[in-house]
Amino acid sequence: MIFRSITSGYRITKRTFVTYNNNNNINKDAFSIYIHWPYCESKCTYCNFNKYVNPSDPPLERLTRAMIRELEFYLTEPRFNLLHNKRVTSVYFGGGTPSLAKPSTIERILQTIDRHVPLNKDIEVTMESSELARLQAFRDAGINRLSLGIQSFNDADLKILGRDHSAASAIITLEEAKKLFGQVTFDMIFARPRQSLLDWQRELKQALELAGDHLSMYQLSFERGTSLWKLMQKGQVPHVDPDLAADMYEETVKTAAIHGYAHYEVSSYAKTRNAISTHNFSYWQGLDYLGIGPGAHGRLTDNITKQRIRTFGEFHPDKYMALCESEGEGIRKWSPLPSHDSLEELVVFGLRTRMGIPRDRFKKMTGQDLDTLIDPDFLATCVQSNFLVVDNEKETPSDNNILKYIPNHLEHERKGGGIRPTEAGLARMDSILPNLLRIQELD
Repeated sequence: MIFRSITSGYRITKRTFVTYNNNNNINKDAFSIYIHWPYCESKCTYCNFNKYVNPSDPPLERLTRAMIRELEFYLTEPRFNLLHNKRVTSVYFGGGTPSLAKPSTIERILQTIDRHVPLNKDIEVTMESSELARLQAFRDAGINRLSLGIQSFNDADLKILGRDHSAASAIITLEEAKKLFGQVTFDMIFARPRQSLLDWQRELKQALELAGDHLSMYQLSFERGTSLWKLMQKGQVPHVDPDLAADMYEETVKTAAIHGYAHYEVSSYAKTRNAISTHNFSYWQGLDYLGIGPGAHGRLTDNITKQRIRTFGEFHPDKYMALCESEGEGIRKWSPLPSHDSLEELVVFGLRTRMGIPRDRFKKMTGQDLDTLIDPDFLATCVQSNFLVVDNEKETPSDNNILKYIPNHLEHERKGGGIRPTEAGLARMDSILPNLLRIQELD
């Protein structure tokens, strides 16, 4: 594969992807791969992910070999038939802090995938990072999209969140990353303890002025068992007023629009369709994805039974590596996804996005018509209130601006129509969903 260097035109790296014609594969089901690197320099106070503090002598080579062996298992397992029926649209290195891995680990993992499922030249390959070191080496290894965990430009709040960087160092890393990578995104968190609306307005403006074509902005969640949740329970950190959090959300949507960003998912904003996160969209649209690494989850379709399978990786890195070495995979368990759960996931996650739920794919994945699972009277009320839009089959969607919310590789799915939220509906989705779904009645 030929990579474009941001600073020096075209050049060829030592790693090459097989490429193929996009048009021959547009009708193949999209499929994503998530690689979980479990180690961090420190654990953030709000984080409940499967993460471990980086040991003094991390087992870099052993963990790399374990991940490659697990990849080989999945990519050759007949029951999933990944090689013949699907096209990989994204690979995402998350964690943890995957930039603690060696660039050669990234390269070897991508080469392994490419040997079994030839990777398109336009594939999105994302890595999470929060540091400046080795960014060029990671780009040369195959990363073409960087996701920075900035979270805040307030040093005091960064300490509360347990982040180990400063606002100044985050800005330096961001500016350097934009020179090296074609796509750079970063995360911000609002509704932090003691944060005022004015505080967020100022920080939001700064974030939007620094951002490239994409950024994600989340409301802080106090997850049970985390350090921040424990501090809140002890009264050492104040509760966040839900009305204030709602005001911050509305301010985020409004200000991002002024700066030219399309609000394509509850927490995600993009200036162009090419900037939309291909990988995250695969989750929201209920597409298959493979989870590799300690504690990684996956959703796969069994080629034999046609049933969707949930996979769960062994949590602890040592146990995961030992399992991969003895069994060829690090799976803690896998289980069929009950029909009820599958239907509900497709609706709930699909309506997190402005693209909504395409009828044709819903029918293909569930064998049921979308409209039979929706309360028609409540749907009519939502349409009249401008919370939802119904695009009828074989008709052009009524909103000519809908394309800006849809990744290029999924544009063909809008032809069959579907149900999608408006901006006002997206803000009220938690209240809409319990009244909209009829899944319980059909059990």
